[in-house]
Amino acid sequence: MMTEMYKLAEGIYRIKHWDYKKKRESLMPKYKLINVKPEGEAEKIFAEEGNTAVIRENGYELAFTLGDDYDGGFDLRMPLDPADRLFGLGDVTRNTLQHRGKIMRMQIENVHSYGPIPYLMSSRGWAIIVNCSYVHTIDAGATNPDELHIWSDEGALDIIVICGKNMQDALYLQGKVTGRPTMMPKQFYGLTVVHNEAADVHSFMHDALRYKERDLPVDTFGLEPTWMERFYDDSTDKKWDYNRFPIWDWMGPHAYGANFPYNLNQMGYSLCLWLNCSYDFFWKEEEDMKKDADADYGDAVIKDKHLTYVRRTDPVTKKDEPWFEHLKKFVDNGADAFKMDGNTQVTPCPDHIWADKYTDAEIRNMYCAVYAKQMKEGYEEYTGRRGMFYTPSAYLGTQKYAATWAGDTGGSIASHVSLMNYSMCGHANCSFDMYAGNAVAHHAGFLAPWAQHMGWANWDLPWFFNTDTHAEESYRWYAKFRSALFPYLYSLAHEANTTSMPLMRPLPLVYMDTDKYDRVHNEFMLGGAFLANAWDMNIIMPEEDEWYDFYTGKKYDGPSRFTFKPDFIHGGVLYVKAGSIVVLQDPHYSLRNYRPDKLYIHVYPGKDAQFTLYEDDFWSYAYEKKGEFATTKIELKDNVLTVYPREGSFKPYQDIHRNRISPTGDDTMPAPVDFEVVWHHEDGTTVSEMLPASAYADGPAAVEYK
Repeated sequence: MMTEMYKLAEGIYRIKHWDYKKKRESLMPKYKLINVKPEGEAEKIFAEEGNTAVIRENGYELAFTLGDDYDGGFDLRMPLDPADRLFGLGDVTRNTLQHRGKIMRMQIENVHSYGPIPYLMSSRGWAIIVNCSYVHTIDAGATNPDELHIWSDEGALDIIVICGKNMQDALYLQGKVTGRPTMMPKQFYGLTVVHNEAADVHSFMHDALRYKERDLPVDTFGLEPTWMERFYDDSTDKKWDYNRFPIWDWMGPHAYGANFPYNLNQMGYSLCLWLNCSYDFFWKEEEDMKKDADADYGDAVIKDKHLTYVRRTDPVTKKDEPWFEHLKKFVDNGADAFKMDGNTQVTPCPDHIWADKYTDAEIRNMYCAVYAKQMKEGYEEYTGRRGMFYTPSAYLGTQKYAATWAGDTGGSIASHVSLMNYSMCGHANCSFDMYAGNAVAHHAGFLAPWAQHMGWANWDLPWFFNTDTHAEESYRWYAKFRSALFPYLYSLAHEANTTSMPLMRPLPLVYMDTDKYDRVHNEFMLGGAFLANAWDMNIIMPEEDEWYDFYTGKKYDGPSRFTFKPDFIHGGVLYVKAGSIVVLQDPHYSLRNYRPDKLYIHVYPGKDAQFTLYEDDFWSYAYEKKGEFATTKIELKDNVLTVYPREGSFKPYQDIHRNRISPTGDDTMPAPVDFEVVWHHEDGTTVSEMLPASAYADGPAAVEYK
């Protein structure tokens, strides 16, 4: 049995160990879900008979024993250091954040394991990516406390080893292989409301108007399966239910004012459609792979040449038609977001042969990632823009294409742990179904990386609750706060896109040198500034930093442990780290067409700090493909705030009319904004000072602490 080791990039290695006559490479590199050549051709370190490999880097030694006694699969063992605390693995468990001493079965399963991500990261900075789509098991020191054991009954032994300086560095290196989190369109970072499935066009549109009239900011409205003529239609022949949601195709796809999506967009809202899918995406992946000159096509597991004529047992898939083709008409109608529900993503199909070649055992885990890929790429190819896609399921690579939510499990401390486990894999855009009835649910939902209020079949709208609970008042406070946070959140999204550092940051990822936060499942940092909790009100204040209470503005001077008592408006703690710069805007009823003339720089003194405000056109991938974006560096040093001239450029887009978002034809960026600098004092008082755009246009402008 041959063992091979390659150096893919600085700090990234690949180890392969299998009989090439009996097995082939995983489909994930072939389908570009992961990149095993992040810097071109890999450097081969060695290739020799044997079953051991050792990596020495960054002060530690990683020794692997590569078992060849599994004829149908593989067996990998590695000694663990006493200092190794283990994180990652995505939504494979909702019970733990630190996984040492646990056994995890990496298999997508409805509710129980929505998004297993085979990325395991040590607190010392090393990590392992398992390049295998078959079900496999990770024993992180449960059976033998001093050993990591990974095995499968199928597939080849192929791992990528990350050698980072710490966990944040490991996430950065991991992103070179699995890809960075994509930046969603502007409206994604506000609020998505999924409507009651009993709605028709009249109730849907009037509820959208009611949000605006009641001063409740929202950005995207979603329809559940009843928008379709046939409930849960997973075919490519789906149609609008013309009784509930009439779309008059005879007037053309852009019948302004005649069809409801046009008017929804005119109000500033985006439209999201629920999807059901059991399509075979792998015909297209195989065709795309054939066109790639660098692809090693290889042989499939199942290939019987004498069966020239086959009987199709898949009544849905059109072999020569990509899945996204049939969705174009709905994009023309006005949809620019899609909710990709579970169905085949989480349901085994043991007797299905995908693309007439691959068993379900090989396809099942990565089906969701390929689905997300074809949605993202299909929408981009058709419109030239970013679409908004979200799914309950994830595997390696999903973060490049789509967001996730915690599936049909509602909101709880368990769903919150799932978001944090995703974050420890560098998956930045994750959320859960938020309930509208109380402040505790609002606090958890609106402070998630993205916010989704789920209606389903419930009358879960903020104005339907008893006024004594102040549900609508709390909802309004958080919705406005979310809208005001947009400059901060969008800048964090860009940071995630370039470094894989997530928006939601579990405390072990922030305070990496201590294990005292490993069991803190209810607290997190939102970016580098905000400390918040969800559901559990037993709070541990990180003593490594000092904090300001966001609600009162006062410097926190209290116990390191306490129990927070939610009121009717505020459903959890919200603190700002001393030594933070937070850029906010005035809230607006929707983000889609809103570009403010003034932003607020909130300064919380205590340590030197830096923040980079990020801007782009909000709609296209020019930020990624052409480097078209702008940044403004803001720095706090010795109680002097300095704003530097904006760097970079981008071409603006405009929302002309219903879903017809296009370049303006003018290459001139929107002008830099004026800033109002708000200094926060320890006693809760503030002092503000205007800093007009002209002051920092040609050189740094400084504002001293007052």
